[in-house]
Amino acid sequence: MLLASKYSLPDCPEHTLQRPRLLSLLEQSTSDQLLLVTAPAGYGKTTLVASWASEQDNPVAWVSLDSGDNEPGQFCRYLVESVHRATGNGVPETRKMLAAQQMPDPALVISQLLAELRQLPSELRIVLDDYHQIDNPEIHDATRFLLRHAPAGIGVVITSRSQPPLGLGALRLQGRLLELSSEDLALTTEETTQLLARRLPFTLGSDRVAQLHQLSEGWPPAIQMFALSVRNREEVDRYLGELEQGHGHILDYLAEEVLERLDPDLRQLLARTSILTRVNGLLAERLSGQSSGQQQLELAASRGLFLQAQDSSRQWFRFHPVFARFLQRQLGDGDELTKLHQTASDTWQELGQPLEALRHALAAEDRERVRRLLDEQGEQFLREGQFRVLNDSLSWLGEDQLKRHAPFTLLAARLARDSFDYERCNKLLATAESWLQRESPEHWQAYEGAFAAMRAQVSVAKGQILKAKEYATEALELLSPDSDSERIAAQLVIGETSFCLGELDQAMLNMEAVEQATLARQDIPSAAWAQCQQTEIAFAKGLLKKAAALQARAQRLVEDHHLVGLPISEFIYRLKGQLQWEACDLDGAAESARRGMQINRKMGERWLLPEYTLLLKVALARGDKDESLEWLERVDQLLAGESYHRDWVANADSARMRVWRALENFEAIATWQEQAEPVADRPSNHFEQCHGRNHVRALISLHRWSDANRLFSRLQQLAEECGLVTDQLRNLVLAAHLAWLRERREQALHHIKAALAIMLESDLTASFLQVGKPLIVILKAALEETGELALDEARAEKAQQLIKLAQQQPELGGGIRIELDETIVREILASDAVPDFLRHSPLTPREWQVLNAIHSGLSNERIARHFKVAPSTIKTHIRSLYQKLDVKDRQQAIALAEQLLRSVQDKP
Repeated sequence: MLLASKYSLPDCPEHTLQRPRLLSLLEQSTSDQLLLVTAPAGYGKTTLVASWASEQDNPVAWVSLDSGDNEPGQFCRYLVESVHRATGNGVPETRKMLAAQQMPDPALVISQLLAELRQLPSELRIVLDDYHQIDNPEIHDATRFLLRHAPAGIGVVITSRSQPPLGLGALRLQGRLLELSSEDLALTTEETTQLLARRLPFTLGSDRVAQLHQLSEGWPPAIQMFALSVRNREEVDRYLGELEQGHGHILDYLAEEVLERLDPDLRQLLARTSILTRVNGLLAERLSGQSSGQQQLELAASRGLFLQAQDSSRQWFRFHPVFARFLQRQLGDGDELTKLHQTASDTWQELGQPLEALRHALAAEDRERVRRLLDEQGEQFLREGQFRVLNDSLSWLGEDQLKRHAPFTLLAARLARDSFDYERCNKLLATAESWLQRESPEHWQAYEGAFAAMRAQVSVAKGQILKAKEYATEALELLSPDSDSERIAAQLVIGETSFCLGELDQAMLNMEAVEQATLARQDIPSAAWAQCQQTEIAFAKGLLKKAAALQARAQRLVEDHHLVGLPISEFIYRLKGQLQWEACDLDGAAESARRGMQINRKMGERWLLPEYTLLLKVALARGDKDESLEWLERVDQLLAGESYHRDWVANADSARMRVWRALENFEAIATWQEQAEPVADRPSNHFEQCHGRNHVRALISLHRWSDANRLFSRLQQLAEECGLVTDQLRNLVLAAHLAWLRERREQALHHIKAALAIMLESDLTASFLQVGKPLIVILKAALEETGELALDEARAEKAQQLIKLAQQQPELGGGIRIELDETIVREILASDAVPDFLRHSPLTPREWQVLNAIHSGLSNERIARHFKVAPSTIKTHIRSLYQKLDVKDRQQAIALAEQLLRSVQDKP
């Protein structure tokens, strides 16, 4: 008796994710090719091929194989029955032959089958599903015979967890093999997003989708388990944490589908090597105690055991992270695991991989190995951004060990500084200095200059600029000429202090000197850092083309030296994203932010604040309210739980302020204004200027316009003194808006004209658009101006470009916010959107202003306070308005105003 389900095309699950990119590849296959789909368990091989087969015009014969089909007669019976039914009883003679033989000869059966298939009027595909169940050489020979002698129009499709022994090399050379692997079948980020959108009761943020995709590497069961397990946003982080440690249901699945099928020796080798990030033959032999490590790894990879070759010579392999965590659960704790880690540490050291050696020394809790590796490689680890393993190692050694060994103190201090924990950094330095001065004065003397350089770096990060310069100067006096890294650190601080003090030309000279010195000693990360600092200086001076060239040079430098994964690359992508955002390249800015996130995520989420901020700014520019609120929540969480450099905080606050203003969350603005640090007496750098503008925006929103104007004057005076051209433009645009709100038209147009002059020289664009739709009104008024404030041809052209950009820029939530003046009123009256009765019975200027105030949601009392008149006067204006507009109530007036204002705001 044959089971019909084994020779029938399986039904696709109801909620199958359509995968057009893979189906199109299958469609490209020809009937004279073997279509081979190989991947470990769970990658959806059967579902994919079944989806494709169900859409074919020509017949498809399907055979679902299992371990019972290893008997040649059984294999042939199912194959022939499937072909017979798929072709409309097309191979009756082959079927009779099989029925007459108790022990059929597979070669004869296949020969007869092919003879009958030559008579078929249409093409046929034969699918052998789960071919990894077959290990009988006779069946392999029969399948090879089928592939070799199949007539034109008869194609074979095989799905398998392992590479079948079917002479694939020859087929590949003949161009008769089309292969799909686990890399092809893994869900992409886009497919993961689509699947989750269909399964989850809420929208998952793009960064959480990326995190899930990174942890699962697109393995469908892990993503499907996520969709089944997570019921609300609060459970997302819990599941991701479980996935990182090894989710119970996934472990059960792997145990049933994979582990039970392995022989003991291979199971032991895989389990013992699963503690490695990657493995080769030598490591496999050392950890397993078995010979033939290379052959065993190749066997495991060929059998589809979640082991992927990392190079073309197949010397190095890597476990899928989910499978690695599963295998690690098979290892016990105690002495055996400690010895495995010690063996791994020594072998990695032998292979010239000290970071891997340190990881395993720490896992083995081997104090001597950890100390030795930190002594030899600590500085290099720091340059490579290996903060987590360094921090774990130093924390495990303990405070007493740190203070007794100056190099360890400096490593720990640099880690604390880079984590913005300046208090701990100073405490480490003070404790070690005190101990060394008492117990080992000679040792202290050798490291005094390095401690001064470290204190200089902490001081500049805290904004103690003059103190930082003193420490850096002292460090250069104390350090010996051969103390290259410390001397470069001190020189960098001197350059940074010049930048912070507004001495931009001197800062550029200092950074160029540092770049040359670091390139000379092949300290590529420090050279790239100096180039990034030059990029920021050029940007601050409004030299966007130069800034872009410097950023590109830094990017080429790290790419040429294969250092793209280091923290310096995050800085480079961050700068690129800022330049792209300024040029209104929102897609490019978002992509750069995500590239930076990929680099910094390994250091912890707290390091993603700049990227979250940039993505919030992109969402704002797109008018995407939901995404803006999502990124705002992430930014708020990080700012509430961590300490950061003033630069990061000011940028984040700037984006937050825009969301609050757009959503009219004046309570949040007032709270921020009360709690935020005051503006520096001398805001002589870009981040103090940014922080100052945040205060100006808050004061404007809270109608404290006189305070805002005084603060603007101080900001602009320092920006001009220090040559901060970009900040000058941003200040002027904000000041123009403030003057317009205060109905000081001439002052507003003066500011906007000055800002346009800067734009002509700098191409700053996004900075001009930050006040939103009110910019349209101000620019249109400027274009109509005559006399001293009239715009020349070049500025007028820029103004027109900016108006178009501002009109295309959506408001968050779709609102309309324009302060009306006579220019806009004339444009409204000239538009097709205005009713005829308004042309015959025009509104007075005050009535237009009252209509705009009604549209903005202001009450009669608020409108009266704004215009400084009695509420009764406003009521008189409103009655007149309703009569002229032919409306009955406030809602009808708002709807009409919406129609009129949108004709100006969103004019293409």
